[in-house]
Amino acid sequence: MTRLSDEHTEDLIRESLEHLATRAPDGAEIREVLAQRPSNRPTMALALVAAAVAIIALAVPLGLRAYTTVTPASPRNADWTVLPYKPGWLPDGFKELTRSAKAYPGPQTRTWSSGATGQVQLTTTPLDDRRGPWTIAPAPNQIIVHGRVGMVAEVYGDGTMLTWSPDDTYLLSLTLIGVKNPRDVGQRIADEMVRDDRARVSGELRFGRLPADLELCGVNLFMTVGGGATELEATRAGQPTAAAVVRASLRAERPDSGDAAPVPLKVRGLDGFFLPKRTGRLGHEDETVAVQVEGGRWLTVSGKRDQATLLDIANDIQLIPGDFGWFGKAPE
Repeated sequence: MTRLSDEHTEDLIRESLEHLATRAPDGAEIREVLAQRPSNRPTMALALVAAAVAIIALAVPLGLRAYTTVTPASPRNADWTVLPYKPGWLPDGFKELTRSAKAYPGPQTRTWSSGATGQVQLTTTPLDDRRGPWTIAPAPNQIIVHGRVGMVAEVYGDGTMLTWSPDDTYLLSLTLIGVKNPRDVGQRIADEMVRDDRARVSGELRFGRLPADLELCGVNLFMTVGGGATELEATRAGQPTAAAVVRASLRAERPDSGDAAPVPLKVRGLDGFFLPKRTGRLGHEDETVAVQVEGGRWLTVSGKRDQATLLDIANDIQLIPGDFGWFGKAPE
Protein backbone atom coordinates (compact mmCIF):
# COMPACT_ATOMS: atom_id res chain seq x y z
CA MET A 1 0.00 0.00 0.00
CA THR A 2 1.22 3.50 -0.82
CA ARG A 3 0.98 6.05 2.00
CA LEU A 4 0.82 9.80 1.55
CA SER A 5 4.04 11.33 2.77
CA ASP A 6 3.79 15.05 2.19
CA GLU A 7 1.41 17.87 2.92
CA HIS A 8 1.12 18.87 -0.75
CA THR A 9 -0.33 15.51 -1.76
CA GLU A 10 -2.85 15.59 1.07
CA ASP A 11 -3.96 19.08 0.01
CA LEU A 12 -4.24 17.90 -3.60
CA ILE A 13 -6.60 15.09 -2.61
CA ARG A 14 -8.75 17.32 -0.45
CA GLU A 15 -8.98 20.15 -2.99
CA SER A 16 -9.75 17.83 -5.87
CA LEU A 17 -12.46 15.87 -4.10
CA GLU A 18 -14.07 19.03 -2.74
CA HIS A 19 -13.90 20.61 -6.21
CA LEU A 20 -15.69 17.64 -7.80
CA ALA A 21 -18.20 17.27 -4.96
CA THR A 22 -19.43 20.85 -5.38
CA ARG A 23 -20.30 20.07 -9.00
CA ALA A 24 -21.77 16.61 -8.61
CA PRO A 25 -25.38 16.49 -9.87
CA ASP A 26 -28.19 15.23 -7.71
CA GLY A 27 -28.89 11.58 -8.48
CA ALA A 28 -32.64 11.90 -7.94
CA GLU A 29 -32.84 14.76 -10.44
CA ILE A 30 -30.98 12.74 -13.07
CA ARG A 31 -33.23 9.71 -12.60
CA GLU A 32 -36.27 11.98 -12.93
CA VAL A 33 -34.94 13.43 -16.19
CA LEU A 34 -34.26 9.97 -17.57
CA ALA A 35 -37.69 8.71 -16.55
CA GLN A 36 -39.41 11.65 -18.26
CA ARG A 37 -37.23 11.61 -21.41
CA PRO A 38 -39.43 11.59 -24.54
CA SER A 39 -38.24 9.74 -27.63
CA ASN A 40 -37.62 12.99 -29.53
CA ARG A 41 -35.57 14.79 -26.85
CA PRO A 42 -32.93 17.04 -28.53
CA THR A 43 -29.40 15.76 -28.87
CA MET A 44 -27.95 18.38 -26.50
CA ALA A 45 -30.34 17.42 -23.72
CA LEU A 46 -29.32 13.79 -24.09
CA ALA A 47 -25.67 14.80 -23.95
CA LEU A 48 -26.13 16.68 -20.69
CA VAL A 49 -27.92 13.74 -19.11
CA ALA A 50 -25.19 11.38 -20.31
CA ALA A 51 -22.51 13.64 -18.86
CA ALA A 52 -24.24 13.75 -15.50
CA VAL A 53 -24.62 9.99 -15.41
CA ALA A 54 -20.97 9.46 -16.32
CA ILE A 55 -19.63 11.86 -13.68
CA ILE A 56 -21.44 10.25 -10.75
CA ALA A 57 -20.69 6.74 -12.04
CA LEU A 58 -24.22 5.46 -12.40
CA ALA A 59 -25.19 2.84 -14.98
CA VAL A 60 -24.39 3.14 -18.69
CA PRO A 61 -25.64 6.53 -19.97
CA LEU A 62 -28.88 6.24 -21.90
CA GLY A 63 -28.06 9.28 -24.02
CA LEU A 64 -24.89 7.88 -25.56
CA ARG A 65 -26.63 7.19 -28.86
CA ALA A 66 -26.52 10.94 -29.50
CA TYR A 67 -22.83 10.96 -30.29
CA THR A 68 -21.57 8.81 -33.13
CA THR A 69 -22.49 6.52 -36.00
CA VAL A 70 -19.91 3.77 -35.44
CA THR A 71 -21.06 0.16 -35.22
CA PRO A 72 -19.57 -2.24 -32.64
CA ALA A 73 -17.38 -4.77 -34.39
CA SER A 74 -13.89 -5.39 -32.99
CA PRO A 75 -13.51 -7.37 -29.74
CA ARG A 76 -13.38 -5.58 -26.41
CA ASN A 77 -11.17 -6.54 -23.48
CA ALA A 78 -12.52 -9.69 -21.88
CA ASP A 79 -11.31 -8.44 -18.48
CA TRP A 80 -13.36 -5.35 -17.65
CA THR A 81 -10.83 -4.21 -15.02
CA VAL A 82 -8.25 -3.55 -17.78
CA LEU A 83 -8.29 0.11 -18.87
CA PRO A 84 -8.25 0.34 -22.68
CA TYR A 85 -7.28 4.01 -23.16
CA LYS A 86 -5.19 6.73 -21.52
CA PRO A 87 -4.19 10.30 -22.38
CA GLY A 88 -0.90 10.54 -24.24
CA TRP A 89 -0.76 14.16 -23.07
CA LEU A 90 -2.20 16.22 -20.23
CA PRO A 91 -1.38 19.79 -19.16
CA ASP A 92 1.51 20.07 -16.72
CA GLY A 93 0.68 19.28 -13.11
CA PHE A 94 -2.18 16.83 -13.64
CA LYS A 95 -1.85 13.70 -11.49
CA GLU A 96 -4.06 10.60 -11.38
CA LEU A 97 -6.33 10.36 -8.33
CA THR A 98 -8.97 7.68 -8.92
CA ARG A 99 -9.72 4.58 -10.97
CA SER A 100 -12.95 2.64 -11.22
CA ALA A 101 -14.43 -0.07 -13.41
CA LYS A 102 -17.89 -1.53 -13.79
CA ALA A 103 -18.77 -4.92 -15.21
CA TYR A 104 -19.70 -5.01 -18.92
CA PRO A 105 -21.49 -3.06 -20.31
CA GLY A 106 -20.68 -0.50 -17.62
CA PRO A 107 -18.06 2.27 -17.88
CA GLN A 108 -14.48 2.59 -16.67
CA THR A 109 -13.34 5.91 -15.23
CA ARG A 110 -10.01 7.57 -14.45
CA THR A 111 -9.53 11.02 -12.90
CA TRP A 112 -6.54 13.38 -12.99
CA SER A 113 -6.29 16.65 -11.10
CA SER A 114 -3.94 19.57 -10.62
CA GLY A 115 -5.72 20.67 -7.45
CA ALA A 116 -7.78 23.85 -7.61
CA THR A 117 -6.71 24.62 -11.20
CA GLY A 118 -8.66 21.85 -12.85
CA GLN A 119 -9.74 18.25 -13.16
CA VAL A 120 -9.90 15.84 -16.10
CA GLN A 121 -12.05 12.72 -16.10
CA LEU A 122 -11.93 10.00 -18.76
CA THR A 123 -14.88 7.61 -19.01
CA THR A 124 -14.65 4.63 -21.37
CA THR A 125 -17.88 2.79 -22.20
CA PRO A 126 -18.09 -0.35 -24.37
CA LEU A 127 -20.30 0.16 -27.41
CA ASP A 128 -23.34 -2.07 -27.38
CA ASP A 129 -25.40 -2.61 -30.55
CA ARG A 130 -28.41 -3.55 -28.42
CA ARG A 131 -28.96 0.19 -27.94
CA GLY A 132 -29.75 0.64 -31.63
CA PRO A 133 -28.31 3.07 -34.21
CA TRP A 134 -26.10 6.00 -33.26
CA THR A 135 -26.69 9.50 -34.61
CA ILE A 136 -24.38 12.46 -35.25
CA ALA A 137 -24.44 15.65 -33.17
CA PRO A 138 -25.49 19.01 -34.71
CA ALA A 139 -22.66 20.78 -36.58
CA PRO A 140 -21.88 23.50 -33.96
CA ASN A 141 -21.33 20.80 -31.36
CA GLN A 142 -19.21 18.49 -33.50
CA ILE A 143 -15.54 17.68 -33.05
CA ILE A 144 -13.31 15.61 -35.31
CA VAL A 145 -10.86 13.17 -33.73
CA HIS A 146 -8.68 11.32 -36.24
CA GLY A 147 -11.40 11.56 -38.87
CA ARG A 148 -14.24 10.45 -36.59
CA VAL A 149 -17.11 12.74 -35.67
CA GLY A 150 -17.70 13.39 -31.99
CA MET A 151 -19.48 15.92 -29.82
CA VAL A 152 -18.67 18.69 -27.34
CA ALA A 153 -21.06 20.04 -24.70
CA GLU A 154 -20.86 22.50 -21.82
CA VAL A 155 -21.72 21.03 -18.42
CA TYR A 156 -22.04 22.46 -14.90
CA GLY A 157 -20.99 26.03 -15.59
CA ASP A 158 -17.24 25.61 -15.94
CA GLY A 159 -17.25 22.06 -17.30
CA THR A 160 -16.82 20.83 -20.87
CA MET A 161 -17.36 17.28 -22.11
CA LEU A 162 -16.02 15.84 -25.36
CA THR A 163 -17.37 12.50 -26.54
CA TRP A 164 -16.17 10.40 -29.46
CA SER A 165 -15.41 6.84 -30.50
CA PRO A 166 -11.76 6.11 -31.34
CA ASP A 167 -12.60 2.64 -32.68
CA ASP A 168 -15.53 0.29 -33.19
CA THR A 169 -15.46 -0.96 -29.60
CA TYR A 170 -15.41 1.92 -27.12
CA LEU A 171 -17.01 5.31 -26.58
CA LEU A 172 -14.86 7.87 -24.75
CA SER A 173 -16.16 10.82 -22.72
CA LEU A 174 -13.60 13.39 -21.59
CA THR A 175 -14.85 15.87 -18.98
CA LEU A 176 -12.78 18.94 -18.09
CA ILE A 177 -13.78 20.94 -15.02
CA GLY A 178 -12.22 24.28 -14.14
CA VAL A 179 -9.67 24.01 -16.98
CA LYS A 180 -8.79 27.12 -19.01
CA ASN A 181 -9.61 26.94 -22.74
CA PRO A 182 -11.32 23.58 -22.17
CA ARG A 183 -12.40 22.93 -25.75
CA ASP A 184 -8.90 23.46 -27.15
CA VAL A 185 -7.25 21.53 -24.31
CA GLY A 186 -9.84 18.76 -24.61
CA GLN A 187 -9.31 18.53 -28.36
CA ARG A 188 -5.57 18.08 -27.89
CA ILE A 189 -6.08 15.42 -25.20
CA ALA A 190 -8.51 13.60 -27.51
CA ASP A 191 -6.12 13.84 -30.47
CA GLU A 192 -3.31 12.36 -28.37
CA MET A 193 -5.36 9.61 -26.69
CA VAL A 194 -3.57 6.25 -26.94
CA ARG A 195 -4.38 2.60 -26.28
CA ASP A 196 -3.39 1.36 -22.86
CA ASP A 197 -4.58 -2.22 -22.23
CA ARG A 198 -1.99 -2.56 -19.43
CA ALA A 199 -3.30 -0.42 -16.58
CA ARG A 200 -5.81 -2.15 -14.34
CA VAL A 201 -8.20 -1.34 -11.55
CA SER A 202 -6.50 -3.64 -9.07
CA GLY A 203 -7.24 -3.11 -5.39
CA GLU A 204 -6.57 -4.98 -2.17
CA LEU A 205 -9.83 -6.90 -1.83
CA ARG A 206 -11.40 -9.86 -3.60
CA PHE A 207 -14.82 -11.31 -2.86
CA GLY A 208 -14.78 -14.90 -1.70
CA ARG A 209 -18.12 -16.67 -1.51
CA LEU A 210 -21.11 -14.47 -2.33
CA PRO A 211 -24.80 -15.37 -2.03
CA ALA A 212 -25.99 -17.15 -5.19
CA ASP A 213 -28.06 -14.15 -6.30
CA LEU A 214 -25.15 -11.68 -6.15
CA GLU A 215 -22.06 -11.12 -8.30
CA LEU A 216 -19.18 -8.65 -8.50
CA CYS A 217 -20.13 -5.56 -10.52
CA GLY A 218 -17.59 -2.84 -9.71
CA VAL A 219 -14.16 -1.93 -8.32
CA ASN A 220 -13.25 1.58 -7.13
CA LEU A 221 -9.78 2.77 -6.10
CA PHE A 222 -8.95 6.11 -4.53
CA MET A 223 -6.62 7.68 -2.01
CA THR A 224 -7.34 9.02 1.44
CA VAL A 225 -4.93 10.72 3.83
CA GLY A 226 -4.38 7.27 5.35
CA GLY A 227 -3.37 5.61 2.08
CA GLY A 228 -4.97 3.60 -0.70
CA ALA A 229 -8.63 2.63 -0.42
CA THR A 230 -10.46 -0.17 -2.25
CA GLU A 231 -14.21 -0.58 -2.66
CA LEU A 232 -15.92 -3.59 -4.24
CA GLU A 233 -19.55 -3.64 -5.35
CA ALA A 234 -21.88 -6.59 -5.83
CA THR A 235 -25.30 -6.50 -7.43
CA ARG A 236 -28.01 -8.91 -8.54
CA ALA A 237 -26.65 -11.71 -10.72
CA GLY A 238 -27.28 -11.14 -14.41
CA GLN A 239 -27.95 -7.41 -13.90
CA PRO A 240 -24.46 -5.85 -13.95
CA THR A 241 -25.67 -2.26 -14.35
CA ALA A 242 -28.15 -2.44 -11.47
CA ALA A 243 -27.43 -0.50 -8.28
CA ALA A 244 -25.03 -2.17 -5.85
CA VAL A 245 -26.68 -4.35 -3.21
CA VAL A 246 -23.54 -4.94 -1.13
CA ARG A 247 -20.29 -2.97 -0.82
CA ALA A 248 -17.02 -4.01 0.75
CA SER A 249 -14.21 -1.57 1.47
CA LEU A 250 -10.71 -1.49 2.94
CA ARG A 251 -9.52 1.91 4.10
CA ALA A 252 -7.81 3.69 6.99
CA GLU A 253 -10.91 5.41 8.35
CA ARG A 254 -13.22 3.73 10.86
CA PRO A 255 -16.80 3.49 9.52
CA ASP A 256 -19.19 6.19 10.65
CA SER A 257 -21.50 5.00 13.45
CA GLY A 258 -23.87 7.91 12.96
CA ASP A 259 -26.79 7.77 15.37
CA ALA A 260 -26.40 4.02 16.03
CA ALA A 261 -24.46 2.25 18.77
CA PRO A 262 -21.96 -0.41 17.58
CA VAL A 263 -22.87 -3.97 18.60
CA PRO A 264 -19.77 -6.13 19.39
CA LEU A 265 -19.32 -8.95 16.88
CA LYS A 266 -16.58 -11.45 16.03
CA VAL A 267 -15.47 -10.88 12.42
CA ARG A 268 -12.69 -12.99 10.86
CA GLY A 269 -11.87 -14.16 14.39
CA LEU A 270 -11.24 -10.59 15.55
CA ASP A 271 -13.21 -8.14 17.67
CA GLY A 272 -15.39 -6.17 15.27
CA PHE A 273 -18.88 -4.76 15.40
CA PHE A 274 -22.24 -4.53 13.67
CA LEU A 275 -24.10 -1.30 12.88
CA PRO A 276 -27.83 -1.29 12.06
CA LYS A 277 -29.39 1.06 9.52
CA ARG A 278 -28.63 4.59 10.63
CA THR A 279 -28.16 8.23 9.72
CA GLY A 280 -24.52 9.26 9.37
CA ARG A 281 -22.54 12.25 8.13
CA LEU A 282 -23.47 11.45 4.53
CA GLY A 283 -27.11 10.59 5.21
CA HIS A 284 -28.71 7.13 5.26
CA GLU A 285 -26.34 4.22 5.89
CA ASP A 286 -27.13 0.53 5.38
CA GLU A 287 -26.46 -2.26 7.84
CA THR A 288 -22.71 -2.70 8.29
CA VAL A 289 -20.22 -5.24 9.58
CA ALA A 290 -16.72 -3.90 10.32
CA VAL A 291 -13.41 -5.04 11.76
CA GLN A 292 -9.92 -3.57 12.05
CA VAL A 293 -7.47 -5.87 10.27
CA GLU A 294 -3.70 -6.18 10.11
CA GLY A 295 -2.06 -2.84 9.42
CA GLY A 296 -4.72 -0.92 11.31
CA ARG A 297 -7.13 -0.47 8.41
CA TRP A 298 -10.85 -1.16 8.50
CA LEU A 299 -12.59 -3.86 6.50
CA THR A 300 -16.24 -2.93 6.09
CA VAL A 301 -19.12 -4.79 4.44
CA SER A 302 -22.45 -3.02 4.13
CA GLY A 303 -25.63 -3.23 2.13
CA LYS A 304 -29.21 -4.31 1.88
CA ARG A 305 -28.72 -7.72 3.49
CA ASP A 306 -29.07 -8.95 7.05
CA GLN A 307 -26.29 -9.18 9.62
CA ALA A 308 -25.64 -12.90 9.07
CA THR A 309 -25.20 -12.49 5.30
CA LEU A 310 -22.91 -9.48 5.66
CA LEU A 311 -20.84 -11.37 8.23
CA ASP A 312 -20.47 -14.38 5.91
CA ILE A 313 -19.26 -12.11 3.10
CA ALA A 314 -16.78 -10.34 5.40
CA ASN A 315 -15.38 -13.63 6.67
CA ASP A 316 -14.78 -14.89 3.12
CA ILE A 317 -13.24 -11.74 1.62
CA GLN A 318 -9.61 -12.11 0.54
CA LEU A 319 -7.04 -9.41 1.33
CA ILE A 320 -4.54 -9.29 -1.52
CA PRO A 321 -1.68 -7.02 -2.67
CA GLY A 322 -3.04 -4.02 -4.56
CA ASP A 323 -1.57 -1.60 -7.07
CA PHE A 324 -1.55 2.08 -6.12
CA GLY A 325 1.72 2.88 -7.88
CA TRP A 326 -0.18 5.03 -10.38
CA PHE A 327 -1.46 7.45 -7.76
CA GLY A 328 -0.16 11.00 -7.98
CA LYS A 329 1.50 10.41 -11.36
CA ALA A 330 1.00 11.83 -14.82
CA PRO A 331 0.08 9.38 -17.62
CA GLU A 332 3.05 7.21 -18.56
